[in-house]
Amino acid sequence: MSESVLLPGALERVKAIHQMSLRYNRMVGKPHQERLLELMRHHIDEIEELARGGDEHYLIETGDLLVLCCELLLEGGACVNGVATACFGRYEKKLQELINAASGG
Repeated sequence: MSESVLLPGALERVKAIHQMSLRYNRMVGKPHQERLLELMRHHIDEIEELARGGDEHYLIETGDLLVLCCELLLEGGACVNGVATACFGRYEKKLQELINAASGG
């Protein structure tokens, strides 16, 4: 079983946001996954600009990106907690390999 990366209340809120977002995009005739990816690209650009300018609002925009990432996982039928847990392990393993290589070990 996967860890609870998002607590149940937060996960339910993300699921509700996803349903609202899906409903809205259907109403305006925009493919939902396409719109999510578009918004993610926009947020990345905004995060880069704000961070370069020293504006700490980039942290809030990063949180928005997190919500969009969770939405994309839900859109694909994935378990948000399961994918996040799997990715933690992947990052830990890869970073340890990079550290070992950089330290000559």
